[in-house]
Amino acid sequence: MNVHSPAVSIRKEGDGIKMATFLGTESRRFYGRGPAPQRLQLVWKTKLGGGWTEGIFGDDPDMYWSGTGWTGMPALIRDGGRLWLLIGGFNHNLHRMDAASGKIAWTYDFGDVIKGSPSVLRNPHPHGEDDRYLVLAGSRRGFGVALDDPAVAPYRAIAFGSGAELWRLPEPRTACWSRDCDGSGFFLAGHQFIGLEDGWFYDLDPCRTRPWGVNGQTFRQPVVRGKRLLLGEPADAAAHEQRAEGANLVLESSPTLLGNTIFIASGAGHVYGLRRSDLAMVFDYRTSSDLDGTVVSTRDGKLLVPVEKQYISGHGGVLLLDPREKPRRSPVWYFPTGERRVAEWRGGVVGSVAVNDEYGGDRRYPPLAAFSSIDGYLYVVSQDTLADGTVEGPNGEPGLSSPRLISKAWVNSSISTPIIVDNSIVAATYDGRVHLYRITYTPAAKTDEGALRSRDGHWWMVSIRHTDSFAAGSAFESTPIVWDGRVYVGCRDGFFYCLGDR
Repeated sequence: MNVHSPAVSIRKEGDGIKMATFLGTESRRFYGRGPAPQRLQLVWKTKLGGGWTEGIFGDDPDMYWSGTGWTGMPALIRDGGRLWLLIGGFNHNLHRMDAASGKIAWTYDFGDVIKGSPSVLRNPHPHGEDDRYLVLAGSRRGFGVALDDPAVAPYRAIAFGSGAELWRLPEPRTACWSRDCDGSGFFLAGHQFIGLEDGWFYDLDPCRTRPWGVNGQTFRQPVVRGKRLLLGEPADAAAHEQRAEGANLVLESSPTLLGNTIFIASGAGHVYGLRRSDLAMVFDYRTSSDLDGTVVSTRDGKLLVPVEKQYISGHGGVLLLDPREKPRRSPVWYFPTGERRVAEWRGGVVGSVAVNDEYGGDRRYPPLAAFSSIDGYLYVVSQDTLADGTVEGPNGEPGLSSPRLISKAWVNSSISTPIIVDNSIVAATYDGRVHLYRITYTPAAKTDEGALRSRDGHWWMVSIRHTDSFAAGSAFESTPIVWDGRVYVGCRDGFFYCLGDR
């Protein structure tokens, strides 16, 4: 299996796409360009408001949600010398927003709350300036739309110039209880790869469409080059059954590219590897848990997998897999987290894992990983230095290695993904705050207790210090980005924030 994972080459300067998808690129380990701010002061905020959405099950009451949610990370484009944010909201709208002022240029109404993160691509065959960039995003299935309605099509393409709809992708009903789209796809060589919550994974041509008629209306839909249904095994469906509506087998995560293989975590409890050329299954690691967080690829060709505490006997946590091995032999280490009841969760990690691979961790500094857990803590661990002793795996498997813990900070739970940019960590959490931490790398000797080795052979002491925080009006579930001294992030209080040094 080819696991080549090149460095991200996005520059701050010049026009073009800067943040193309959730966690930046198809590798899912790029969070923006620094410098990170020294302070988290309010620069501006824009009111998004909120909107109504259905309960998860048919007999659940409708819900009113405000602001932005999970994963809720902005995409970013510089066009004509101006930075533009693309962000979905619980007000049912996709927004194009001026990054300098927060002023909204246009909105497009999806008809239901948008939880996920948009992706953007440069159109290789534009008709003009309006569709030179395409913005692709998904929403919940549609407020007031029945689960069996054939018109459900939550994944759509919008013209960056005007905010006009270009196409929508129909989502068929499967054994899954959902017909939403939370994932954020990626574009490569004319192909858009995306998983919808019903379990279908698609290879789309986002620049070619054909007519689609339903319920007396006519739309455009993209050309489907390939697709594969990822709903697990019969045992998964039985274990993940959710009332009469179906099973919790959803694809809520975003696909990740490592070499020529696309990896995606499934709510059926599997980490799947699909060959990019034809979506053939080449890897299948089963955890049995509900996996909602996105798999992250590391520069050395491994996979960081967040594991929830659901449907498993052991603890949730974070798993490092080596996909060059057979699935049963692929675990490198496991870091279990504590158990705590927050909303529908019982523990583990719902967000994704951040790494410093694009910010010195590839060679100069020791490679680190950071993640927030339902148990209330933000953890920072070494990617490649192991702790003494062993731990049990998600299903009680004995004898697994575990990484060395570097820092553990109380943040009162989070499903957001913390980000690492340069020597800073930014974490948005359920305590209603955005936290800023400073990473300090101090030269050390190999014999110094606690020293970590960088990949260029040097030794370092690593310390993490909390330096500032910003308090908003409610919890944060969305993942922030950093760009040139500014932090951009949405909150459940109904606002989208720009923070930094004033």
